[in-house]
Amino acid sequence: MKYFKTTYITLLIILSSITCFGQKTYLDSVSVEIEDKIELGMSIYDYSDLVNSVENDLKSLHEILKGNQDTPEPPYSIVYKPNKKLSIKQSGPAERIIWKNGKQTRYQFNNKCEILSEKYQLHIEYNELESLISTDLIEKLKEVIDTTSAIQGRFSSTYNYSFKDEQLVHHQELDEYIGQQDMLFIKGGVGASIIKGELVMDLSAEIGLGFGKKGILKNQFYLSYTPLFDFVDNSTIDLNHFVNLGYRYNLSKNKDDDNWLGVEFGYLVSQEGDLFNEDTFKFGVNWEVGKYISISPQLYVSKELTYPAVRVGFGF
Repeated sequence: MKYFKTTYITLLIILSSITCFGQKTYLDSVSVEIEDKIELGMSIYDYSDLVNSVENDLKSLHEILKGNQDTPEPPYSIVYKPNKKLSIKQSGPAERIIWKNGKQTRYQFNNKCEILSEKYQLHIEYNELESLISTDLIEKLKEVIDTTSAIQGRFSSTYNYSFKDEQLVHHQELDEYIGQQDMLFIKGGVGASIIKGELVMDLSAEIGLGFGKKGILKNQFYLSYTPLFDFVDNSTIDLNHFVNLGYRYNLSKNKDDDNWLGVEFGYLVSQEGDLFNEDTFKFGVNWEVGKYISISPQLYVSKELTYPAVRVGFGF
């Protein structure tokens, strides 16, 4: 009894100090130069129907600006939230570019425009208002998005383009991957289960691989070990040990709000007492209802019995 209590406390201390490592968050980004007349920088949150969204937002911006008589003298900056708000304000001295991509250059953009959408953020630098409100800008940006959508992959990247003589040029030598997003993780936790009408406590230790997509961790495959503590009376604890294989999928598209749902299959590798029969299998569905809280309906199956259970887990 004393040995089990010491082991239990030691495992809790060790597991509570372990954290996942390797995860960072990045977005695909695009940089475009249009013959020293305009420069674009774009961060992409969602590729679905992106071309139509950008086209409609720019057309809406053009209509507002064409009907506006209050554009200040350069330099100025525009901030546009589609279907919500457009603001224009005088800005500070214009930025002068004298060196870029290893080459001497000399040009400057006096004015800036930012479009803040749920699907993307677009930053435009330009001198003449006509460059911003031209249909040519829309067509060029659509071509860039179509090209990027065709080549983008699972990992977040930067893509660099320019237009020379109306032709789109992809400068692949300047592209780079950012944030691979795959990770090795180690987790620990405690849990409480109702099994055959009894309250059973457990510890869990878990190691696995996580795979991300566009800055969000989406898939986890793991192996876990779970000793269950069946308190028979004040002086006796029966220990039953399960080894489990599991998979989780993150249903969320928000990097700050995970929503994990998964399945787990376990086998009783060490049996003590009469709570479980030998050769017992466990099947469970795991749902993380909070950052560190999970609920798992379970089904235990042996040759003699099949019975349901439910577990509430608390992770570290």
